[in-house]
Amino acid sequence: MPGITKETVNMIEYRRRKSSQTCPKHPDTHLVYLSGVDRIAPFCEVCIHEKIQAQDRQMHDNLKVQEGRGFLKRASLVDREDAFNYNFDGFITQPNSKEATAKHDARLIAGAYLKYPDRKGNSLFYGNAGAGKTHLAMAILNAVNDHAEPMQKCLFLSVNKLIREMKNWFSDKICIWSPKHVTDVVHAADLVVLDDLGAESANSEATSFVQDTIFDIYESNQKIITTTNLSMDELYRTYHARLVSRMQEGDKSRVIDFTKIADKRSRV
Repeated sequence: MPGITKETVNMIEYRRRKSSQTCPKHPDTHLVYLSGVDRIAPFCEVCIHEKIQAQDRQMHDNLKVQEGRGFLKRASLVDREDAFNYNFDGFITQPNSKEATAKHDARLIAGAYLKYPDRKGNSLFYGNAGAGKTHLAMAILNAVNDHAEPMQKCLFLSVNKLIREMKNWFSDKICIWSPKHVTDVVHAADLVVLDDLGAESANSEATSFVQDTIFDIYESNQKIITTTNLSMDELYRTYHARLVSRMQEGDKSRVIDFTKIADKRSRV
């Protein structure tokens, strides 16, 4: 026991006495007291032991939750660190606007992922750049990360940055983002955002490497929110049809069209 010497422990054992009282919770156990120490009332050693065990379990559970919820920042790849701060309250909309509808639909998606943690199903946010897709996708992750019971591990991957990191791994093997690490970290997560799909393909058909990487990600997890600036027609021109189908696999209400929302970043 930290801070308690062997001599102190020996003294406690020397003064320890069994009383005639028994524990209300453990009737077969006699309360004990310390001879000559009146300020300490008789106590049940079994109760003390159970309390210590319960505290240890609670500490372990708290550490497990902290580690799980910290997975989002620890394991993700973001283009800008402030993206971790995106939430629904920070997504400002005008009443009855297309943005308000998108925000409402994203909240419903977050609610579904929270309420049915074991239910598989992907989501797709597509359309104009700057319309708020990344913001709402991260808002969903933060909502699930903060409120899910039991805890769910959330992961955010910028596709463009992911492909760059993987190419760096092939070049020097120093970077951690090997193909195996990618599939392992995606598989370990409960909910994943693949952000800005299409930016890595320079407005042309995605390379075989990109196609295979993205397909492996969808194979490793069946709860993925994909954001892309491409239209549906452009998605089908850029990626294999099976990939585009995977992006929409699940409830069709989880596909949100941002094509009619103007660039929020360009507004004063």
